[in-house]
Amino acid sequence: MRPKRQINQCMTRFPALIFLLLFSASLWGQDEAQQFIQSRFNQYNQQVLQEKVYVHTDKSFYLAGEVLWFKIYNVEGSSNTPLDLSKLAYIEIINTEQKAVLQAKISLKKGSGSGSFFLPLTLNSGNYVLRAYTNWMKNFSPEYFFEKNITIVNSLKRLGARPAEGRPAYDIQFFPEGGNLVNGIESKIGFRVVDQHGKGVDFRGSLTDSNNNTVASFAPLSFGLGHFSFTPQRNTSYRAIIKLDSNNVVVSDFPSSYDVGYVMKLEDAGTGKLSVTVNTNEHSPSRFIYLLVTSRQKIKAAESGEVVDGKVIFQVDRSQLEDGISVFTLFNGYRQPLCERLYFKRPGQADMEASSDQAQYNFRKKVRINTGNQ
Repeated sequence: MRPKRQINQCMTRFPALIFLLLFSASLWGQDEAQQFIQSRFNQYNQQVLQEKVYVHTDKSFYLAGEVLWFKIYNVEGSSNTPLDLSKLAYIEIINTEQKAVLQAKISLKKGSGSGSFFLPLTLNSGNYVLRAYTNWMKNFSPEYFFEKNITIVNSLKRLGARPAEGRPAYDIQFFPEGGNLVNGIESKIGFRVVDQHGKGVDFRGSLTDSNNNTVASFAPLSFGLGHFSFTPQRNTSYRAIIKLDSNNVVVSDFPSSYDVGYVMKLEDAGTGKLSVTVNTNEHSPSRFIYLLVTSRQKIKAAESGEVVDGKVIFQVDRSQLEDGISVFTLFNGYRQPLCERLYFKRPGQADMEASSDQAQYNFRKKVRINTGNQ
């Protein structure tokens, strides 16, 4: 029988595939567990198809009485290739009260379709959201729907009274690397501070404990973003104090920490390698943990490591990863997810050349551009 254990699940939200890995209670051997995790991931990708919708509009600023023209592209989520699955796309324009003022169904053929909205004179001036999705996409979170901000001005309607501007609100968020904090283990913590318009602000921040002692200080690098290192202690709560100027101080909650768990740290080790260091204070009968690295829903690396003195280090070849976002997920011997971290690989610069078919053109004459990769 598997003993009862307190496990820090370092991810605040796991993909649906994670739950496919939790049905077994037995502890397998090192190779068997690693192969099982990989096979379940591949099975999930074969069973669950991800659609992604993009809408191209002729512009983003309109007058009431104009026609909004658009084209819809439906692609497979991981490869961004045209997907001929859904035959209908739903598109709507939503006002600031989160009500749809215009709606339409657009026929899709081979992953694309087009249409238009006539913007009636009954619309009020303001900012709207253009949203699009398929019926299949409704099986998943609305966060995956396509959204685009547009502005509509009605010159025939008088603007209402402008509300008085109050004290600006701020969105303050902290992101422990790997998911959550663990008492007694140092973690890197990213932060983001923006105003009510989503613009990053400059500030000076400090972290205080329950006795009002300052235990860490931090400041943004740019755009309200930055990071700092911190080691939480048992039976202690913390809060963040954000000083925007001499007369504006905001107090924010700070993420709570676990007594037992895992902390993941990812660094560029040089020579094309990524170093993933895992620290834990858990005394577990399972000595091996497993790292699964995926890019665009494909497995790029699967490693196992033995925990020695509460620590294990993985080395991942950066050249194995696809351009863009890769997901690093850590599992224990019971195939339970422990930590997860995203890593961004900047795409390489593409060398291209372009030439026209003529040196000069007459008015409204068709221009042909030839392009080719170097």
